[in-house]
Amino acid sequence: MDTPATDSTPAPTKGPLCVDLDGTLVATDTLAESFITLLKTAPWKLFAALAAWMGGRPKLKRFVVRNAPVDPVTLPYRAEVLDEMRRAREDGRQVLLITASDQGTADAIAGHIDLFDEAIGSDGENNLKADRKAEYLVSRFGAGGFQYVGDSPADLPVWKAANEAIMVCPSPSTRRAAERSVATVRVLSERPSKWKAVAKELRPHQWAKNVLLFVPLYFSHEYTDLSLVLAAVVAFLSFSFCASSIYVLNDLIDLPLDRQHRSKRKRPLAAGTLSIPGGVALSVASLALALTLATTLVNPTFVLVLLGYVVLTTAYTFVLKQKIIVDVLTLASLFTYRVFAGSVAVEVSLSPWLLAFSIFFFTSLAFVKRYAELIQIKGDPTQSLKGRNYLPADMPIIAAAGPAAGLLAVLVFALYINSPMMLMYYPRPEALWGICLILMYWIMRVWFLAARDQMHDDPVLFAVKDKISLAAGVLVVLCLLFARYA
Repeated sequence: MDTPATDSTPAPTKGPLCVDLDGTLVATDTLAESFITLLKTAPWKLFAALAAWMGGRPKLKRFVVRNAPVDPVTLPYRAEVLDEMRRAREDGRQVLLITASDQGTADAIAGHIDLFDEAIGSDGENNLKADRKAEYLVSRFGAGGFQYVGDSPADLPVWKAANEAIMVCPSPSTRRAAERSVATVRVLSERPSKWKAVAKELRPHQWAKNVLLFVPLYFSHEYTDLSLVLAAVVAFLSFSFCASSIYVLNDLIDLPLDRQHRSKRKRPLAAGTLSIPGGVALSVASLALALTLATTLVNPTFVLVLLGYVVLTTAYTFVLKQKIIVDVLTLASLFTYRVFAGSVAVEVSLSPWLLAFSIFFFTSLAFVKRYAELIQIKGDPTQSLKGRNYLPADMPIIAAAGPAAGLLAVLVFALYINSPMMLMYYPRPEALWGICLILMYWIMRVWFLAARDQMHDDPVLFAVKDKISLAAGVLVVLCLLFARYA
């Protein structure tokens, strides 16, 4: 009796899982990250980097990686790609990292992740990208003998040679091109909105700080002049875009540190939803718009003030924020600088009372910012605040100096109420004493919340979102109006 024939042909396998690095495994460009580190730590090597670039992109990658290696611990890894790699390992398949990044970067990443059987990168002579990557994988595993995980149009030749195209955050055009030329296409994750990332990176909520530009106009009592009001509004927009430009620059410089912070790691550049080249373009465009507005619609002196702000904030970004006490005084000065900028925009004199109040008040808020950051690491008195020269052991000093500075601001305001010039503008100056009580309450409440670890690391952002702070602001305005018009 004949036995039925059985099919002894083994079931087809998917083959090794080959994973790209930049934009795929990590939501960033490792070469760009290394280049920023090089500019930050050894800017004098820029000319040597340009010389290496003349020899080709692989030589540039090798030079940058050797002089500013990327830290694999701080990179934004994509959880969906890591899960795909773990499933492949559980199925007994090989998992390979194959990237156009330099071999040194590939080895560092593979050593940190510990899910790869092998890591292959560019060797300093050949750029392992697009067609070259496809040829390499076909020579090892044959056409259709592997899966490939990628993200960009440069991966299309590799997907065509693979048995399955696995896509991570592809652009619509890349996805359509892959679906036309590859039999099996699978998308692990969709691309987030670039415009939402741009809007978030500009941090328009931080523009609330620039309301300080209107303060000189109010206290000069020239707010009935519509031309001055218009100049103040344009100056506000110009200063806001300038500040956003510096915010983006600061985020580019602080990428590794931001990724270790509980809230800053969600910023678009740190999270990888906005690319590093996109961040550079956004910073330049914001500054250009700011200078254009200032030049055409405000006055030449305000343009110089704006450039001075850029110089001061750039110095803070690269040097001053790492200096104990100096960083706090610089932050306070940047707030006071906004008041000064407002006076220049509307061409009115800046009151010494207002200047003194601003310095003490914003020094207190700057200390709150540092205190709120330190309280997160207070369990280890020897651990330093990342990117800042502060220890948890400094908290008692900060807790003493910060509230004192705030109360000195209230004292300055109280002395201002008693000055003879007050009667010129405020028929009922006694109503302004209510502002002293409101300020004392708000300053001490902020410090109580900071001590309880209930304060956002930016007290200005906290004030914008906090209902009690907003109510306090309304009461201050009512006191001013009553003293002026009652």
